[in-house]
Amino acid sequence: MLAYVTDTSKWEKWQRDYRLGLILIMPPDDVSRQINALRSKYDPYAYAICPTHISLSDPLSREMTPEREAELRRILSSIQPFILYFDKPQASTQHAGVGYPIRPHEPFCALKEALHTASVFAGEPYGRRNIPPHMTIAEFISIEDGLKLCAQLRDSTPSGSFLCDRLEFIVPDQDFHFQRCGTFLLGDCG
Repeated sequence: MLAYVTDTSKWEKWQRDYRLGLILIMPPDDVSRQINALRSKYDPYAYAICPTHISLSDPLSREMTPEREAELRRILSSIQPFILYFDKPQASTQHAGVGYPIRPHEPFCALKEALHTASVFAGEPYGRRNIPPHMTIAEFISIEDGLKLCAQLRDSTPSGSFLCDRLEFIVPDQDFHFQRCGTFLLGDCG
């Protein structure tokens, strides 16, 4: 059984939503090393919280149990691995941050929809559920700084693709640094 943090008094209000963890796509090491280098340089605060990832699930609304883990494995066994692509980072004039849009959307959205049928996500959908898939370089920066950083990085950042064949269950520790607590394989991989 997982030992969840019980005293969140030192956490910011938004961080408390994530106490029970969430499920992410974490790229393979060759991709992560390249993007982590950018994250650690341009947003060390975000990098310290969580290394390179693509947000997928809402925060869990119930604690992970062996039964809920088995349910997730059953659901994910029907989703076959697929390729995700990242190219040029983008920034917005509406929201702070710089990140890579992730494509294609269709298999990502199908995976997200299937994942959220699990009982560990029972209740109202989290307010950020409909944010398009992306891999963040920097998020705790101003809109203005994000636009400048994007212009600076636009022609020098790595691009590529990777096979999405697994998901990672992560949970924050007492300092709100996410720790990997489990891996879920997709399709025949599991």
